[in-house]
Amino acid sequence: MKCTLAATVLIAFASISSIPTAGCSTVGKVRNTLALNDIHIQAGIAEDKGDYERAFELWSEYVDRRPHSVLAEYRLGKVETRLGYYEQAISHLRVAHDLKPGNIEYLEALADALVLANRTDSLMSLLRETVNEGEEGSGYYRLARYSQELGMMDEAREALDQAVIHANGQSPDPYLQLAQFSKQVGDRESEILNLRKALWFDRSSPSIKARLIELGMIPGPSLAMKP
Repeated sequence: MKCTLAATVLIAFASISSIPTAGCSTVGKVRNTLALNDIHIQAGIAEDKGDYERAFELWSEYVDRRPHSVLAEYRLGKVETRLGYYEQAISHLRVAHDLKPGNIEYLEALADALVLANRTDSLMSLLRETVNEGEEGSGYYRLARYSQELGMMDEAREALDQAVIHANGQSPDPYLQLAQFSKQVGDRESEILNLRKALWFDRSSPSIKARLIELGMIPGPSLAMKP
């Protein structure tokens, strides 16, 4: 009788144990999430300390466990760039940008990695394809800036000319950008011309007037030129 009772108890216990416990899968997910959160925190701490090798290990683990996490792909790419792993950085930063187009921080991180990897053709393609990302007209300035950094002055000038067309005479910004570019390349006439056009939008601008005077221009009502 005792044996039978014990067996019954064992059978009942086994039956109860076999019933799925409500929330088990949720608990597993919470544990997994907490572990990922811990990796995230530790990776950030490692970056702050300048321990990029450790940050690389942690962000790699995070991305392995949660592929296509935008932030993790970006942070891993940034760390890889610091460590000189440029091709890997390009791969992860491209994923981050593709997942969140329009994020200029991600876009420029990818552009910087392409510069460091000497991937000029890929860089220029990227900058041309994303010229409409960011504030109005800023993509042309971004293209011009990277072109100048690479010594590609013709491409930089072309990008700024496109910025002028895009602005359609509604903003002084492209003329100021062109004036600065002209100053850098020693084109005095072009600098004067673009400063005069920029002055049209703000005839009292002290900085524009001062630079025009430095260039030998005489202040007067006709100094401003309609674009």
